[in-house]
Amino acid sequence: MENVLAETRTSGNMADHLANEDWKKVADYLSSTEFATHLGISVNLDNPDHPKCEVSNIQPFHLGGIGQEFVNGGIISAVLDFTLGLTGLKYSRMGKFATRSLNIDIARPVENSRFYVIAKCNRKIANNVFSEATVFDSSDEPCVYATGMLRVGIKKIQR
Repeated sequence: MENVLAETRTSGNMADHLANEDWKKVADYLSSTEFATHLGISVNLDNPDHPKCEVSNIQPFHLGGIGQEFVNGGIISAVLDFTLGLTGLKYSRMGKFATRSLNIDIARPVENSRFYVIAKCNRKIANNVFSEATVFDSSDEPCVYATGMLRVGIKKIQR
């Protein structure tokens, strides 16, 4: 997620889209990244306070590795991380940002069909954005809940 968003931040055109809050163009760009296309993620920023990512074309690699017909937890984690990260877009003017922590509670399996994630920022304290996200199945039933923290305003990677 950090690389995608870092690229978004440094691309002159994307920086303009972010500065102008042209969320449609930002969503189109993010949906077309290699990461999103590989996982089949479609980004929707119609309401940038509640970013939404949908995976509607489930492929065999999305499924659990032990022959189950549920979406693999690793895929769920990746889509949650990506979507939660989108809550940091509004703070991109502060610099780069990245997931600092991600806690996932899988309440029930995500069926082998379309699913989507909706995230929201609950609070920003200093350079930390506290967000939550929920995974919904194709029947709009919640399946997975996550909370996370983003670090915003990263100027330089500390080594």
